[in-house]
Amino acid sequence: MNKKRSADADKLLERLAVSSPNDAVKLLYLGAEDISELEGLDLSLLSEIKRGPKGEVELKFVNKLAIIRELIELNAAAAAQQAQGGGFYAALDKSARLLEGEKSNDV
Repeated sequence: MNKKRSADADKLLERLAVSSPNDAVKLLYLGAEDISELEGLDLSLLSEIKRGPKGEVELKFVNKLAIIRELIELNAAAAAQQAQGGGFYAALDKSARLLEGEKSNDV
């Protein structure tokens, strides 16, 4: 996964982790005259809406615990990758400095 997609995924997961289901519940009580309020609602946690034949409504939300676990995994993987890459670049930098030092001694 490239860095931009990874950053986008991180942002989305972070947003979902702190989102509130309040707007989804508010959606249940909006009348037809309040349709203009739909654009301002945060429905990102809502995964499914069902309306039964007797008028009952069922709302299903994404699993916030799974989101938080995924976020922790992604952050741990990014930290491990950065530590690996940091070691490589540190070694490369050290060898460049050593080579630069050898060139200075030759002159």
